[in-house]
Amino acid sequence: MNVADQVRQGRLVCPISRQALIEQGDELVTRDGARRYPVISGVPILHADPERIVAYRAQGEGQMHAEYLAPSKSWLRRTLISLATPRSDMRSEASHRAFAAVTTDLPASALRLSIGGGPGRPHPSLTNLNIDLFSNVDVVGDAYALPYADASVDAIHCEAVLEHLEQPGKALQEMYRVARPGAPVYLATPFLQAYHAYPDHYQNYTLSGHNHLIERTGFSIVSSGVCVGPTYALMDLLSNYLRVCFPGGRIGRACWLAARIFARIVLPLDRILNSRSEAAVLASSVFALAVRPD
Repeated sequence: MNVADQVRQGRLVCPISRQALIEQGDELVTRDGARRYPVISGVPILHADPERIVAYRAQGEGQMHAEYLAPSKSWLRRTLISLATPRSDMRSEASHRAFAAVTTDLPASALRLSIGGGPGRPHPSLTNLNIDLFSNVDVVGDAYALPYADASVDAIHCEAVLEHLEQPGKALQEMYRVARPGAPVYLATPFLQAYHAYPDHYQNYTLSGHNHLIERTGFSIVSSGVCVGPTYALMDLLSNYLRVCFPGGRIGRACWLAARIFARIVLPLDRILNSRSEAAVLASSVFALAVRPD
């Protein structure tokens, strides 16, 4: 569902008053005219607290903001990154089925919201919401104050986001509020991954910790388990160990690259390991498919 239809149907709303919005030129305006929000290149900027975006951009010395908006890398750097990046992270079949529940298993008219989406788009059906105007972002907003009406979203996708939120429970409460009863919610979050600040990194989750966090909000867990498996976790931690702890410069980068290339060779082991219950003990990330009860 495109953003214009979300506005016309009253799903996209003011994040403060939750009033419906009306298109007026390059702005979205609440029905009472009290609040106005700019629309930049077709993307509505719907922040409840504009000062938060200023603090966010400066957080972590602006690493995430600078990286996401950086110009294209040189061909040599792109080649090295391509060599170091596996063609697939060999995530589990169970996680693929859970992902399908919020994407391909729903009618074309459904509003599928990806919280924290961008600059990539994991599925063309997803509406990407992010705190800043990066590539492939459809709505700029805050996970703590989603600009959506109560029970207006048909499905929610949230991957590699909860670890970056200081108050993940607050964001989950917002997801619960905007999800319609019965809406599927797919969440995937790191367990054994190195610190990565985008713009900060507060926590990782075991499988049981992830499930309890989600259930405390009121969601019911339909399925959960390993998303990305133990071989990926081992190779990812090893390559980061070599990059961070070995001598810097070319030696450190060469060791990192060698470990990542080796990882591409052994990673298919996770096709076997991910189906075992023990895999959750050493998983790189875990997932849950939940629903808001009727």
